[in-house]
Amino acid sequence: MNNLRHRYFIYFFSLLSFLLICNNLYALSSVNNRIDFQDSDFSMGNVYCSEEQKNSDWCADEIPHKVRLKSFSLDKYEVTNSEYLKCFTEGVCSPNDLHETRPKDFDGAKQPVVFVSWKDAQVFCKWRGGNLPTEAQWELAAQGDNPGGAHFKQIYNVGATVDVGSLRPNSNGLYDMLGNVYEWTLDWYGPYKLETHLSNPKGPPSGEEKVVRGGAWHSPSHFLRSSDRVAKVPEYKYSDVGMRCAYSIK
Repeated sequence: MNNLRHRYFIYFFSLLSFLLICNNLYALSSVNNRIDFQDSDFSMGNVYCSEEQKNSDWCADEIPHKVRLKSFSLDKYEVTNSEYLKCFTEGVCSPNDLHETRPKDFDGAKQPVVFVSWKDAQVFCKWRGGNLPTEAQWELAAQGDNPGGAHFKQIYNVGATVDVGSLRPNSNGLYDMLGNVYEWTLDWYGPYKLETHLSNPKGPPSGEEKVVRGGAWHSPSHFLRSSDRVAKVPEYKYSDVGMRCAYSIK
């Protein structure tokens, strides 16, 4: 009997150790797939938008202004189908929808998850220990060495999403910031506040649409800019909108 108890104890201790190691490896992997940004002052918006263009559709809502941000980190990659599935199987996330006519074109394990509402995306980021990024956080990360909103990215134009990380990262080490899928942000859509040096702006307190950033697999080049802003209904689920998460740095 004592030998049996001893074997059960060894088995239980080994299993517990294994689970703790797996959990630590998962946590380490998640942390290693983030990019840190220190306290920053930067120019948000399109500094190349001329007076004649400020009433045009492509940059009317991109008036440049100074922003100050506290340090944060951001996922290096867009959230994939396999990552979202883990949240769903743990009973936290709602299921994402499938494409009505081409489900197989969007359901690869390493493709970015799509057909998730704004709430779905925020629930996932909370489960992961973060939040959706604010517009300002997203834009700072996307600018890299091309500030000011004038950087036009090559069109993906492949008919569907591609596996995350398939193309080269930007100069900050982030993949697919421009193209592949639009990404939900925390902010309601509205005109920028243009006070001098806004600190950690989070957009209007309420609204009807949320801001998505970055363009998608079908976007023309003028949407593939770090300053481009698009408004989407938060309750809807789109074939071209996914997410990545932001985290506080303590």
